[in-house]
Amino acid sequence: MTLSALAAAVAAVLVSGIGAAAPAAADQQWPTQAEIQAAKQNAAASQAEYAKIQGLVRKNQSAAIAAAATALEKQNDYAKAEQAYQTASTKADKLQAQADAAKQAATSADRRFGSITSQLYLAGGNSGLTTQLLLLDRGKASELLDKLSAMSRLTDLAAGLRDQATQQSNVAASLSAEAAAARQVRQKLAGDAQTALASAQAAQKNADSALAKSQAQSKTAFAQMAELKNESARLQQLDAEHQAYLAALAAQRAAQGDSSYLYQVSRSITPDPAAAQAYARSQLGAHGWGGDQWGCLYDLWTHESGWRVNAYNMSSAAYGIPQAWPGQKMATYGSDWMTSYVTQINWGLAYIKSSYGTPCGAWSFEMSHTPNWY
Repeated sequence: MTLSALAAAVAAVLVSGIGAAAPAAADQQWPTQAEIQAAKQNAAASQAEYAKIQGLVRKNQSAAIAAAATALEKQNDYAKAEQAYQTASTKADKLQAQADAAKQAATSADRRFGSITSQLYLAGGNSGLTTQLLLLDRGKASELLDKLSAMSRLTDLAAGLRDQATQQSNVAASLSAEAAAARQVRQKLAGDAQTALASAQAAQKNADSALAKSQAQSKTAFAQMAELKNESARLQQLDAEHQAYLAALAAQRAAQGDSSYLYQVSRSITPDPAAAQAYARSQLGAHGWGGDQWGCLYDLWTHESGWRVNAYNMSSAAYGIPQAWPGQKMATYGSDWMTSYVTQINWGLAYIKSSYGTPCGAWSFEMSHTPNWY
């Protein structure tokens, strides 16, 4: 039965007067308070789990982004290392070619030098020409001098070529060794970069996998949370209808002069004083009161009701934690005024605020006369 339909039923009952039937919701299967609280707790626990998984999703998203950035960085490092390796290889190849050409030039110079020195040897060399120059007559001296000068220049040229070829060969060998060492270093760097790239790609793959897993968990948790919230809402709606039904029935009985029904209802309710006290204490600031008012409020409602949501005064029919009289007054703060400490406390704090200003004011008034009341 909806609240509007229930209100219509209540109105019909109240108009019909004494002897009228109770509202038609009497045969409704109402959820117990334990079921309602369990549904609320399940929904809250599911929401907390969902928030936890959402945090994991965000964490894994950050990890995936970082892993992707690392992979890209390693790819760049690898590309640079490869380029450096190729440059070093090209340079080494050029140096090696230069070394080979220098070696060939040295070999050619050696051969030419060998040929020249052989001819010099057969001709007696510079020393033999010098002797001939001293022994021959003046007419052939000029010819021998020219021959000696040519042989000397040829010897010097061959020696220069040999020295140059040897120097080039040494330089080329040195550069070739340097290039080989550079290739080895660059090759190692390329290998290291390749290893780093593989590691980064593996890390990114793992991060993506973790992200996908946490997103799937989040989707499942969200669906579960929605389901539990719907169940909790359904039970709370039924409970609200139940409270409205009970309130209407109590009002009907009161109109008929029977206040005992509220007492009968109260006996089926299980109070939770600790939860009520925690809630009341949390609401002090909302009414402009400091923590110094808690002691007075605690003493006041301990004295009045023991903080029991179902406290019923047999003599006055006052009801609930704040001992509202009649209890139906609290319906202005919620149709669940019979069973909800939240509704009762909200009404009671508002009553204290308007009537006494503060809980200590109410408590002082309570204790100022006998019997105690406020």
